[in-house]
Amino acid sequence: MSRRRSDGAPGSGTLSLVARRARLARWLAALLLLLVAPARAARTSHLFLDESQLVPEGGIELEQWVWAYGRVPNRIDRPASMWLWWGPAISVSNHLEFELPLQVVAIPDETYLHSIGLVARYRIFPREDDDGWQPLIRVAYGHPLDPAAGPPSLETTFVLTVGSLQGVRTTFNVGVLMGLPFLQETTPGTFSVLGRGGLGVSFPLGQEWRVAGEFFGQLPIHGDTRPSKGQMYLGPSVAWTRGPFWITFGSLFGLTGDSSRYYPRVLWGIAL
Repeated sequence: MSRRRSDGAPGSGTLSLVARRARLARWLAALLLLLVAPARAARTSHLFLDESQLVPEGGIELEQWVWAYGRVPNRIDRPASMWLWWGPAISVSNHLEFELPLQVVAIPDETYLHSIGLVARYRIFPREDDDGWQPLIRVAYGHPLDPAAGPPSLETTFVLTVGSLQGVRTTFNVGVLMGLPFLQETTPGTFSVLGRGGLGVSFPLGQEWRVAGEFFGQLPIHGDTRPSKGQMYLGPSVAWTRGPFWITFGSLFGLTGDSSRYYPRVLWGIAL
């Protein structure tokens, strides 16, 4: 007597269907958790200005930034470029976190690994104190992975955010980016200093959205800097947060002939 099909091992088609349904169920569960999770603050509502928010203590967040550097009217020989910043942010306390970014650059004829870095962000007051004045110090070292990336760099930035996440927030940045060719024997050039700074304001739209505007500028102070001329930018951004995920996007626009015509950027992160 022959056995019925249901009494034996399932066929490969049945196994494939079960596997697809299981994958679909996992994706639906992840989507449901994302939709019902309480909204958290985005890392920043701005494009090129840092804010004072930290990842929760013991947490890890995977972040990716993508931006374009358009043509400069007074430097028509310089091509536009695309930049990718990717890496984890790791919180070791409610005051301190580290980032380990890898940067990739693409120009019309080439794509190359630009640098690998180590970033320390130290918040003066605990991250739970999210009202009033919130100062933070950011120190970032970048080690070049390609000769086109220039010398090793060290960036120091003072960040001050004023206001609460439920209301209007003002962010101020000021700092310097230093080129350190003496740290790498194969890198020509001399010590350089580029000043950087900006001011931004953001406004809440409900519980999950914020709109912002910012001014960002760069000013050569000493040596052969990149850029070699002062630049000024102004533009809007929009930020959205849902559960462990956040995204900020927008574009700055050059205000001088030595500034890029456009400076669009997208930043996103997800807690792991």
